[in-house]
Amino acid sequence: MKQWLTTLFCSLALLWGGLQAAAAQDDPAALVRDTTDRVLAELKSRENVDAATAFELVREIVLPHFDFELMSRFVLARNWQQATPEQQQRFVEEFRTLLIRTYGVSLSEYSGQEIRYLPVHDTSGKRVTVRTEILQPGGPSIPLHYQLYRGPEGWKVFDVVIEGVSLVQNYRGEFAAEISRNGIDHLIERLAQRNRSGSAE
Repeated sequence: MKQWLTTLFCSLALLWGGLQAAAAQDDPAALVRDTTDRVLAELKSRENVDAATAFELVREIVLPHFDFELMSRFVLARNWQQATPEQQQRFVEEFRTLLIRTYGVSLSEYSGQEIRYLPVHDTSGKRVTVRTEILQPGGPSIPLHYQLYRGPEGWKVFDVVIEGVSLVQNYRGEFAAEISRNGIDHLIERLAQRNRSGSAE
């Protein structure tokens, strides 16, 4: 699980870093390609990126371009409707922080992987899947698909699928089991403790 998440978040952070500069593009595939190329060039020009720098990069550039509330709704599924507005808000905040920390840790561990961009079949609607592959030196490529929707503020990420496994569905199963055992308040507190301890696993 840890290796799966590291690969996912490293690629995700690389993909969406610097998205503000490309936000004017209406083609999500071109946006992905141009943004990734700029971020990879910047990372390759540095000897290393420490965790503190990576966290700031994610917080300032990546954060505005994800719909964390929609992701939270999908992750909690029916438990979202059963939660109070206060519980919903607390969950969104802790889930956002968890993902930011994970993106940041993975970004600081970037080791030169390249990205291949695959054709996008339909960009006419409000939802689209942008398909890419992570090229692994000496190993098979890793399929990585980004699901976006077009809202009033442009394209937003609401799910990521790596090797056929959805980020939303992966967390949905884990969190549903936790809520079933101990309740949503316990889940929120566990996420808060993980965030306070600095754990990104």
